[in-house]
Amino acid sequence: MEQSNLKMTPKVSVVIPVYNVELYVEQCLRSVMNQTLADIEIICIEDAGNDSSADIIKRLMREDSRISLYLSEKNMGLASVRNRGIEKARGEYIYFLDSDDMIREDALGSLYEMAENESLDVCIFAADFIYETEELRKKFQSNPATYKGSYPEVLSGKQLYKEWMKVWDWMPSQPRYFYRSEFLKGKGIRFIDGMLHEDESFAFDVLMNADRVKVSDEAFFIRRFRPASIMSSGPSMKNVESCIEILDHVSEYRDTCHEDKELCDAIDFYVQKLTRDTVRKYRSVKASGKSTVVSDTLLKSARKSELLEKVEKRSHLELYACSSYYHVLIALAKAMTQGIEIDLVLEEHGVETAAELAERLMKVVPDAVNQVFVVPTDVDVDPYEQKETAGDEELAEKLEKYVEASLGISEGKADNNDQKWYERYDAVNVFWDLGYIGTYLNIKEFSYILHEDSLDSYKCIRENRPNYTYIFDKEKREEHKGVIPFGYSPCCKIVEVNDKNGIQIPSDKVRECRRDDLMKSLTDEQKSRILRAFLAGDLEVRDGAVLILTEPFAVTGRLPDKDSQVRLYRKLIEEYGKERQILIKAHPRDDLNYSEYFPEAVVIEKNMPMEVLNFDERVNFDIAVTVTSSVIRGLKYADKKKYLGTEYLDLFR
Repeated sequence: MEQSNLKMTPKVSVVIPVYNVELYVEQCLRSVMNQTLADIEIICIEDAGNDSSADIIKRLMREDSRISLYLSEKNMGLASVRNRGIEKARGEYIYFLDSDDMIREDALGSLYEMAENESLDVCIFAADFIYETEELRKKFQSNPATYKGSYPEVLSGKQLYKEWMKVWDWMPSQPRYFYRSEFLKGKGIRFIDGMLHEDESFAFDVLMNADRVKVSDEAFFIRRFRPASIMSSGPSMKNVESCIEILDHVSEYRDTCHEDKELCDAIDFYVQKLTRDTVRKYRSVKASGKSTVVSDTLLKSARKSELLEKVEKRSHLELYACSSYYHVLIALAKAMTQGIEIDLVLEEHGVETAAELAERLMKVVPDAVNQVFVVPTDVDVDPYEQKETAGDEELAEKLEKYVEASLGISEGKADNNDQKWYERYDAVNVFWDLGYIGTYLNIKEFSYILHEDSLDSYKCIRENRPNYTYIFDKEKREEHKGVIPFGYSPCCKIVEVNDKNGIQIPSDKVRECRRDDLMKSLTDEQKSRILRAFLAGDLEVRDGAVLILTEPFAVTGRLPDKDSQVRLYRKLIEEYGKERQILIKAHPRDDLNYSEYFPEAVVIEKNMPMEVLNFDERVNFDIAVTVTSSVIRGLKYADKKKYLGTEYLDLFR
């Protein structure tokens, strides 16, 4: 059924899909009726809603003969309605407006003039936003209304797409596009029927086909965020399936554009972003308890099924609380080899360059790292010093607030629901029970996985951790009021070690994961990305170089003072570094300024895990020397290794 008053050929056809918007449709239509450009047609397609929207439109038709109304017998969805609007449009240009939004009074006239003067296929422009609730403002305030970059010139669609991807200025929302009808109809560009997020694939097709595009900073479009809109609705598998449809559509095009590497790279970047968004949608569906079953139509496509499998795997999210960058390396390797995503928490020592590391991680390994949190150390909450944390209510409350503030959590809750923040993870991993996160989890009595914090460290607890020998005595453990570390806490469900043989922790909790095998399981491409994440530049190592691995002996009290530690390393340099290039890699907790005491040496950034140099075949040392650092066992780039042992310390006490 259709009703139309318009007889003349218009300059612009405004296509307005209508579905249950009785509160907004009149305001929307009047913003179009009041345009300074009068020569337009207004095509309203009512998509079988159940409110009074159609009646409101009919009333307005009596005021304005430019309005046409088409009634759908059954609900078709936004994509199909817009496609029908393209078929009905008779104007020189086509503009899509949603029925709960508005346009500025001079919008169509300005856009028509711009397109005509510059012979454009497409005009794209900025927006203003209206938020109906403060909650919606907080939820969608990151949606950009304007552009990061400036695009004053007329570009091809592909050129604009490449520029947008450099700064992530991607704006697919269709009410921000103004089309020449001849271009849109001639290229056969249509929305994918039955799909949500239909703007994404449509805008992609537009830019891949348009010869002349211009972007305006003018906010001609006024977007309304309201509680009942599609964007504001909760997660569903329909959202996930639609995103997979877009991924498939874009990836298929990507396979045809090998001649333009810059365009291929831009599309790859978009695919990464879209995949991450799809993973988050799938994860939200899981968290809501809704079904994750997909349609048979999607499963019939091998390509889409493969994409779904990848999304399902990455929807598994784990937290890794790291107190050194070596821990970050292990967490990255596990995430990349398992195909899952992780949140990283950098806590305690070794976070001086956390901001730079976090930025590189998000840029280089976005398929593995979901987000990075930094727990600062310049505060008076220190679980290391407070051995009775779990038994001290005042300190426990202080620690809880501190951790939650560091993670951006409000009152311990995640996503404004009753779920605790740590419950959103499929697993929580720590490398040290008495760190901030480990202590917090013990206070909350939430289970976690404990990982060996360095190669085979659990084999020498009695020797190197004298303050914690009480853990081996059942009576002393029961008397202890605070967190019991090293896997003896009842909250610790699994202890993952490099080698199960000879360890002294509860054997029923132990799981073996050999670090050497873990690193070997990484592909060359994964190793290259990890190396780029940790190293800002190249490390030049000359032939015959010696590597000295330090430890924080003065900090831990194993040597009486810094002077003793300086004497120890001066002795090592004299003995092993004559006529050699000397490189010193300090332990993350070592606070000695080696550049000051040994200016002849190259001091490697102490937070960098030395193991990543195994990923660079150009790096090799003639000899590596340490007193007791277990890191030396895992080095692949040293022809000789010298492990001196604890008795060497006696010479400097």
